[in-house]
Amino acid sequence: MSRFFTMRRLALAAGTAIGGGMIAERVANDELDTVWPPKRVERKQSEKRKVVLLGTGWAGLSFVRKLDYDAYDLTIVSPRPYFFYTPLLAGAVTGTVQFHNIIEPIRMFCSRTGGSRATYVKASCEQVNLDKKTVKCKVPGGELVLPYDELVVSIGCQPNTFGTPGVTEHGLFLKEIEHGQAVQNRVLSCLESAAAMELAGAPKEDLLKMLHFMVVGGGPTGVELSAELSDFVKNDVKARFPRVAELVQLTLVEAMPRVLSMFDQSLSDYAVDHLEKRGVHVLTRTAVKSITSDSATVRNPDGSTTTMGTGMLVWVAGVTARPLTWAIASAIGKEFQGDRRGLKVDGHLKVNGVDGVWAIGDCALTGNPPTGQVAAQEGKYLGRLFRDTDLSDPKALESAAPFEYHHLGTLAYIGGAQAIAQISNPLGKGPASDHFFWRSIYQACENDHDHHTINVSGWSAFGFWRSVYFTKLLSGRNRISVAFDWLRTTFNGREVTAASLVDIDFKPAPDSVSKKGMPGGDGVKALARRNTTV
Repeated sequence: MSRFFTMRRLALAAGTAIGGGMIAERVANDELDTVWPPKRVERKQSEKRKVVLLGTGWAGLSFVRKLDYDAYDLTIVSPRPYFFYTPLLAGAVTGTVQFHNIIEPIRMFCSRTGGSRATYVKASCEQVNLDKKTVKCKVPGGELVLPYDELVVSIGCQPNTFGTPGVTEHGLFLKEIEHGQAVQNRVLSCLESAAAMELAGAPKEDLLKMLHFMVVGGGPTGVELSAELSDFVKNDVKARFPRVAELVQLTLVEAMPRVLSMFDQSLSDYAVDHLEKRGVHVLTRTAVKSITSDSATVRNPDGSTTTMGTGMLVWVAGVTARPLTWAIASAIGKEFQGDRRGLKVDGHLKVNGVDGVWAIGDCALTGNPPTGQVAAQEGKYLGRLFRDTDLSDPKALESAAPFEYHHLGTLAYIGGAQAIAQISNPLGKGPASDHFFWRSIYQACENDHDHHTINVSGWSAFGFWRSVYFTKLLSGRNRISVAFDWLRTTFNGREVTAASLVDIDFKPAPDSVSKKGMPGGDGVKALARRNTTV
């Protein structure tokens, strides 16, 4: 009998722990209204309003999760039939996690989150007719025209090359899954080519050129990619390419005075010092002027220029609006839309100068940075606004609370199981934040002296970085898969596989001749194709 009661207590404790964990996860992700839905709003119109959503990113999926499908008929249009978890894209490049484990199929997401009545169309939007309230999409074999009552534009942005010659033709980007796969393919191709060239007796300078990986852009994406590459080189390349591992060079280039400018100076300096110790050469106040298939010319802080050989250059220096965003803004007119960075919106995220069009995410100009954190909050806000407000009643919309962004903090991985974190005090400023408990935390950690943020670096920040990103993954399947990826990487190393390697457009120096009589690079490609897996 006592054993029965012991098992009962254990089951009760386990159930309580699981339930508490689920509630904690809902609280952390601002999802309590999925557990306790609010009372439905009475609407003047009985017919469902047609909503067309363009995009399947952070903002779009957050909007889908909150919409009332008894009141709205939702059609999702996007050429990408999945959402991918952008913070882990840099890790997927080096095999810390697998690409397919950070992807959530849109149809699966909709059926799992109550949006099974939504219609998904795999297509790219070609044109929006604001007068007729229609969206024209390009589909295989023709066109699809969708009417709408409410159009939600959530198409994000695209890489900004700033007109730098050669970037589009020869550079790589890191904005989409296919970009990450291309970067991974290029890294493996350079390693295999260098290994083959070394066996053929190629000069050291040719190998250094092939194994020079440059990342342009000192924001979180550039820093985290550099950090992941440094981990890959130290832990995996060294073991699998021992003859050329010591020749790999990593360079991070930033045109501004410092990298990670969104962090406090002390955290930025900590990150740079740590990256340098791990073999990443950080260049600040240095601008890339042009690139070719195997070189990059940079302007140094003193105004001089230097041309460096590169095996790979990844451009993550900034973003700009997509052509469709510009087309919508142009159709509205400069009186209301005169900024090429995106669509101007009001406090309710409604696009200025047009009826029935809303913008969320990176394509919307709200005064907030173009981050996933901002986009997710905008999507949830707009979904709740549609759910809790009768949009056919102008007075109801005017009385609704405007969007307010709550910054939770900023994180960045810097390599070697270390990170930096600038965390917002959840109590904000005021008497509550001056409680002895928070004062003790501020004394233990660096802060901004206004009792508003906590700065953490090192192993503890890395633990926080992983726990936050783990919590923010969209599904249990993603969480389990990513957790196993992290464990696998820790104990067995990274599994990086390329289905096919690209040909490296290598141009050796005129006098570059291998010890075995082979003109530099000629005849080596056959050797480079022998292996496709690291």
